[in-house]
Amino acid sequence: MKFADYFIAPAIIMVFIVSLFPLFSSIIGSELYAEPRSQAGSEKLNCADSSTSNDSSPSANSAIQATSLTDESQTDDSNSKEKKGKKQSSPKEKKQQDNSATPSTPDIPRVHEEVLVTATMSPLEVKNCSVSATVISGEKLRALNTTSALNALLHEPGIFVMRTGDFGRSDVEIRGLGQRGQRIGVMVDGRPEKMGIFGCVVTQAFPFDNVERLEVVRGPASVFYGSDALGGVVNIITHTPHRGFETEATSSYGTFDTWRFNLRHGAGFEKFSYYLTYDLARSHGHLANSAYSGDSLTGKFIYKLSSLWTLALSGKYYDGRKDEPTIFFVDPPEEYWFDYKRGAADISLSRLTEKTDFSFKLYTDFGRHHFSDGWNSRDEVYGSILKYTFSGWKNNQLTAGTDFRYLGGQSYGYPVGQWHRSEGGFFVYDQFTLKNRLILTGGMRLNIDSIYGQEFVPSAGLVFFLTSNTSVRGLVSKGFRSPQLNELYLFPASNPDLRPEILWNYEAGFNTHFLRRFDLGLNFFLMNGHDFIQTRPNPEPPPPFKMVNVATYRARGIEASLTGELYAGLTAKASMTLLDPEENTMGKAKQKYDFSVFFSQGRIFGAVTAQYVTSYYAGDNNTGLLPSFFLLNGKLELDIARYFSILISLNNILDTHYQIFVNLPEASGPYPMPGRSINLGLRIKP
Repeated sequence: MKFADYFIAPAIIMVFIVSLFPLFSSIIGSELYAEPRSQAGSEKLNCADSSTSNDSSPSANSAIQATSLTDESQTDDSNSKEKKGKKQSSPKEKKQQDNSATPSTPDIPRVHEEVLVTATMSPLEVKNCSVSATVISGEKLRALNTTSALNALLHEPGIFVMRTGDFGRSDVEIRGLGQRGQRIGVMVDGRPEKMGIFGCVVTQAFPFDNVERLEVVRGPASVFYGSDALGGVVNIITHTPHRGFETEATSSYGTFDTWRFNLRHGAGFEKFSYYLTYDLARSHGHLANSAYSGDSLTGKFIYKLSSLWTLALSGKYYDGRKDEPTIFFVDPPEEYWFDYKRGAADISLSRLTEKTDFSFKLYTDFGRHHFSDGWNSRDEVYGSILKYTFSGWKNNQLTAGTDFRYLGGQSYGYPVGQWHRSEGGFFVYDQFTLKNRLILTGGMRLNIDSIYGQEFVPSAGLVFFLTSNTSVRGLVSKGFRSPQLNELYLFPASNPDLRPEILWNYEAGFNTHFLRRFDLGLNFFLMNGHDFIQTRPNPEPPPPFKMVNVATYRARGIEASLTGELYAGLTAKASMTLLDPEENTMGKAKQKYDFSVFFSQGRIFGAVTAQYVTSYYAGDNNTGLLPSFFLLNGKLELDIARYFSILISLNNILDTHYQIFVNLPEASGPYPMPGRSINLGLRIKP
């Protein structure tokens, strides 16, 4: 299908709809574009200094004024409020204030007011970002019946999840790029999580047990996050308790003999807080030999050294096994399973003031993998991240930092050996606001790798506010991915002379908040990649095949989303993703449409999510067309008593027969997905 036939018609329709908004505004009243931000929303997000007015114009200092939602800066919330002259409420007063709120109003911040940390490493409102960014929190997370944190991205624009059912792999593709996590970054509270040998992400090691929100940057973010962020970044923000104790236990049972148990406990005091979780999951799976067993422990400890300094320690451990069906093999093996044991930990020191934001993090990832084909390995990653943001100059915010990591591993089966590499970089990023209407951004990074040398990475963007609630933006950015140890050394086809993969990204966006309760986002992007690593026949054998920098990746697309509060307690979201990856169509859906409705009234919470996927291929060059599919899911929560809630989840209500293309370590192809399933659960929250 030609690009013009594929994109022009939807683009014209969307542009036509957008063009009508100013007309609607003039008919209904010009005050719609001058609408001040609600007091509740401003206080909840803490996006502005208490001494400022309700003017919603952009500010270059907004990233420092906003409260960070990561583990370190969350703990400084009370101190920053005191510095800004805001009165702290006691737990009793806070509870009274919460009870006085209208119970039917869902706790969903407006999209144009949401704050994320991942885009610039400091808190920044989404509307002020020159990158394409998404925040998933509150009701959007509550509406999902998922066991994996990364499956929570299923209904977001520009994102497709290659998954093996309700359990197992959940490989995120951002604008068609992912490759089991090798071409995108995945972090937990800013801590990078990658396997040291392959540079991939063990996605089942991220259970949905302590997730408070997810932040996604679509498109290259290599200026801040180096070679992990060729196609984008996913940052999982975990929960940090506030004042008082928190305890919650949830147990559920459902189709495919699936049993889950989750226990969470934490507490927040004046200077110290902690949060602990345990997650257990067991399932016989929806296919023969597709069982799953996983246990996960997480912990977070935060101590306020003073009113400005905070020390945080967090970690996790995962032990899981996934049995996979042998449907991909012409001569299937007797068994096909993957056993993973993975852990991670970090310690960070941070200092937050009105004009500065400093943080220093030391982290490690480690794991032991044992597969049925004989693979047996261990790996480790050690790293550090130093970042400093200064906003003392008028209308300007400057961020500078450096990072370093060591990646290593050892294989005990074929091939036997031990390998390691290291890389680091220096980065600087500046954001300047002109006349409270134009935000100019620019950044660069110098990356230094122990194998191939240096790589320079620039980016430049702008955000222009047509009105206080409507903006357009543009971005040019470069991403790169360093070759991993498996590509450099492990196998006969490996090549120690590989260079980094390069991707240039060009995009334009439009965002508006209109009619007091609706948000529209529209993005157009073009990506041009070269030197992608691919295995090709070796012109000078042996070996017969060799990994070389010969592949290209060109893609263009449209991402659109519309969110609105239809009535008090009823919120809906619709999104559209159109992707044209040219000849690189393997495992990529050219069209994806998502729709969600959230309902909250008194003791009842309900959600319905729907997804339609078409023009979906299992091979390159538009070959292996997979059947289109429509999915409908539902969830209901009922508070039956003060401490007890009943949970009912229905997945694939229409019992749709469909397949998802997956890329497993030993095989790839269409993977049959589960039919209709139901899960019943009980939550106890004293």
